[in-house]
Amino acid sequence: MRLNKIKYKLIAGIGIIAILPAIPLSYLFQNMIDKLFSLRLNNRIETALEDAVDISRTLIQNEKKTSLKNTRQFIENPMALSLLRKYTSRQLNKNDVIDLVNLKLLEANKLDGVVIYDNSLEQIFLSTVYEHRDIVNALKDTLFARNRLLTNSESVDHREAEHLLVTGIPVALPNQQRGVILSVVVITPGFYGKTESVLTALQFYKTFDVESENIKASFFYAFLSVYFVIICLSIGLSMFFSAVMTHPIKNLALGTEQISKGNLDYQINIKPRNDEIGQLMVSFNQMVQNIKQEQGRILYLEKMSAWREIAQRLAHEIKNPLTPIQLTVQQIKDSYKGNDPKYKKILEECYEIVDEEIQSLRNLTNEFSEFARMPSMSFKPAQLNHIIKDVVAFYANVRFKLLLQDDLPTAELDAEAVKRIIINLVDNSLSATGGKPDSQITISTRSSETTIRLIISDNGHGIPKENLVRIFEPHFSTKTSSMGLGLAIVKSMIEEHKGQIEVDSIENLGTTFTIDFKIKAPNLFDNV
Repeated sequence: MRLNKIKYKLIAGIGIIAILPAIPLSYLFQNMIDKLFSLRLNNRIETALEDAVDISRTLIQNEKKTSLKNTRQFIENPMALSLLRKYTSRQLNKNDVIDLVNLKLLEANKLDGVVIYDNSLEQIFLSTVYEHRDIVNALKDTLFARNRLLTNSESVDHREAEHLLVTGIPVALPNQQRGVILSVVVITPGFYGKTESVLTALQFYKTFDVESENIKASFFYAFLSVYFVIICLSIGLSMFFSAVMTHPIKNLALGTEQISKGNLDYQINIKPRNDEIGQLMVSFNQMVQNIKQEQGRILYLEKMSAWREIAQRLAHEIKNPLTPIQLTVQQIKDSYKGNDPKYKKILEECYEIVDEEIQSLRNLTNEFSEFARMPSMSFKPAQLNHIIKDVVAFYANVRFKLLLQDDLPTAELDAEAVKRIIINLVDNSLSATGGKPDSQITISTRSSETTIRLIISDNGHGIPKENLVRIFEPHFSTKTSSMGLGLAIVKSMIEEHKGQIEVDSIENLGTTFTIDFKIKAPNLFDNV
């Protein structure tokens, strides 16, 4: 629940961070729009646009008037009138038309094409300055010509797509019939386009003025819509990232809960990640392992302490009556002065048995005493290889194989304790390899950045698998002549060094003990 609170707080925080800028941004946006509209709503701009439209319209009208004027001048030319008379008297021939073209009346009247129709829309004459499909098509527009005849009116039509001015004028033919003349003028392509652009700009300006408030509102709502999308995306991303961030924290919280319940086997399932959270999770798992090791070490030392106390009491209680018993038996033996050989023999045998058992009890009490007298450790810089060589020197008749690292670093050890550890393990190996003609004990050393490793292995009869988990227990032994305190003492001294011991054994193949010592002297915070 607390993690959910953190998650929601994170989402809320990111949401607030995303929303807060909206206040100054909306104010700034509104201010910019107002300034933009204040620039737009300038009377000079409107006046200039209206003047431009008036000028454009005047120019258009002038162009149309000029086209009408030039068309009239063309039809009023004596040569054009002569041509019409010949047509009506049916004396028109091809040469007359050619002569008219050669006079270049079109160029003189600034026309690009002319056609004359009679009242039946029969073509009398058609001429163009240059061949162009749009010009010819415009001149053959009989619908436009018919409208001029029917309405008896002049007209100038702007063909924007073709960039043409088409002028239609009804005319009186010499035979009292009516006809119509159409002329075409090619205008500059962009002229009317620019005029229309100015007019469109003015219309837009006026519309803009009328709809200014609506336009402002539209801009503002558009801004809010975009910002709303940004806020939604921000919150969505915050939910995603908060889930990613709080998930490992949730795992850590679950882990601490399990640890508080005493479950030291709990480990966080770590996915590969190279950030601080990943390092924290790795450190957490390592911390749990260290706590478990430390707890095991403490429990073991507590158990050893209890066993030492028991051993001390047993040694005291057993050792005290041994001497009186031995003296009493000795006195019984020495006080018999009789001549009965049979009784004397029984007495001697009984004395030997009691003396042997008393000696066995003395050895047992010595073993208890040694276990109970575990001295406190004194750590000093020591070279493990030198300690090994000193121990090997005690066993002149034993074949050892030494694989010692030449540059093994010095470590802070209790040399006497380590010597006892090695002696105890070598004695075990000798017992395991006893009677084998090819028996061999191998001792090797190696190092890492923080530890040195001691390995003692043999090719003896090995340890049964079911006994491996119990060999370090104080009361466990497969020997009839031992209380099984040797390996318990070894483990206890290694625990004092804050080291670790492991055993690996295969029946009939041999046993290997692996011990890791810290290079630096152990202290209270080694496993924190």
